[in-house]
Amino acid sequence: MSSLSKKFIAAGVLLIMLLILVFYLGRSHDYEQAQHQSQTQATQLSHYIASELARFKTIPSLVSANDLVKSFIVEKGAGGDAVNDYLEDIQRASGASDVYVMDLSGTVLASSNWQVDYTFLGSNFAFRPYFYLAKQGEKVAYFALGMRSSERGFYFSEPLFYQGEVVAVVALKVNAKKFEQDRQLLNASDTSHFYIALEDNVIVMSDVADWRLKSLKPLDNQQMAALVKSRRYLSHKPTLLPYTHKPLNEQTILQKVLLNGKQSRFITAVESIEIINAKASVLVDVTNVELAQIPRLLWFSVFYAIAVGLIHTAMVRFAGYKKLLFSRHSLEQEVIERTQALEKAQKALIQTAKLATIGQLSAGINHEINQPLSAMNTYLVSAKRLLIKGNIEQASENLVLVQSLIERVHKIVAQLKHFSKPAQTQLRQQSLASMLKNALMIASAQLKQDDIEVKAADIDANITVWVDSVKFEQVLVNVITNASQAMSESDKRELSFELELFDDRVKLSILDTGPGIDQHALGNIFEPFYSTKTSNGLGLGLSISRQIIDSFNGRLTAHNRPKGGAQFIITLQTNKETS
Repeated sequence: MSSLSKKFIAAGVLLIMLLILVFYLGRSHDYEQAQHQSQTQATQLSHYIASELARFKTIPSLVSANDLVKSFIVEKGAGGDAVNDYLEDIQRASGASDVYVMDLSGTVLASSNWQVDYTFLGSNFAFRPYFYLAKQGEKVAYFALGMRSSERGFYFSEPLFYQGEVVAVVALKVNAKKFEQDRQLLNASDTSHFYIALEDNVIVMSDVADWRLKSLKPLDNQQMAALVKSRRYLSHKPTLLPYTHKPLNEQTILQKVLLNGKQSRFITAVESIEIINAKASVLVDVTNVELAQIPRLLWFSVFYAIAVGLIHTAMVRFAGYKKLLFSRHSLEQEVIERTQALEKAQKALIQTAKLATIGQLSAGINHEINQPLSAMNTYLVSAKRLLIKGNIEQASENLVLVQSLIERVHKIVAQLKHFSKPAQTQLRQQSLASMLKNALMIASAQLKQDDIEVKAADIDANITVWVDSVKFEQVLVNVITNASQAMSESDKRELSFELELFDDRVKLSILDTGPGIDQHALGNIFEPFYSTKTSNGLGLGLSISRQIIDSFNGRLTAHNRPKGGAQFIITLQTNKETS
């Protein structure tokens, strides 16, 4: 068997295992959704039933406090028609089924249905618990079947007191159908059902007609006899509703109940309705929850197939990629070596540019050194003669002058030595005024040779820029000597400096009064090996200068001045750049 076949078999086995996992996870998720739905609807149902029954429960208190009703009872039937009309108005306004008043024997004296054929007038309900308990002074909520209509209803009764004694009982009945038909208020759906069972485990309300007046628990002969004797359900004997249940948690259970002739499964949530000592149950149908997993399994299979295909493709490409690792490593090593060689060449090029600059200045530098050397020789000869003559004071003055000339030569040589030596880039806060002064000292010979007038820049010694001082001085010397050579044949030969300060940057301008930069050369002067000089120069000075300024995260640009001459602008940071 090939390795490819083994991989596909392993992928198939993994798919089966994952499909089983997806099936159980999906079913568990649907059960949780059904549980949430049933709990929400059970809470809404219990609140709705409780609030509606509480509203009806207050009506007997309202009737018993009415003066017209009290007069009717005390005066033994006086104003009976008016009381009947009043009770009828109460019944219509409240939505109750019937409102009636009974004397202490249980006989109905006044009723809201006094004008219909099935009127309660003259009927006796002394056997009903809601009557004899109210007669004893209690407020009663009770469920029973109507004696005449056999309609299921909730009864609320309350004693009517006169001078501290019970003289009558006021009762109200509301049909259970009123709540069963109002599915919008119950927030029911096509996949959910409900029932309300009393403390005797008999279902008294449900949106499923076949469940009504069924018992949730088996009733033995004694319990059945007690129900028949109470006449709560008249002659009806509740039969057992076939169902099984499995608790999922304290308030939610999984039930199997007979619905429309077939066994169905439901997630059931239960809430209490204390006003009638009953429990409201909402059942969400999960019979077809397994079938509902099929689309999930199909989609998962599609995504799994795509994922396997992508992984297989990636593995094939990775296998090819592994073959290139050695070549890539070799290439990286070559790039590193080339980069190091390029860096060395760059450093050498910068050093060459420095030496080339010094070479261009050599004639002037020789003059700067030879001049004090010649003067020293003259002063020494003179001092020797003065000493022979014994004029020690004048000889001492000559020696002091010689010492000052030696110091001048030392300064020139030291600055050239510092400028010409190769060094690693060291970016620090450096004084701009100090670096400009050093650059002018190095270029002073060229400036004197070309008879350039230098307008010294008034730069505060506290102004610093973030640069490598040696490399920056190299840029300044290059730009200054270029400007000096450009003005060598001009009538006006003036070199000046301008400084502008910003929040975190400094802009230094170097201005000359020469002929300026040819228009066609403005775009090329910073390119390597491009030179405007005809006799000497490699064309590297400005190119390297720009690279140096770029390495400081600065900028070097050049423009022609409106009134003639060139302007080189160096923009630098005053602080180290933070990332």
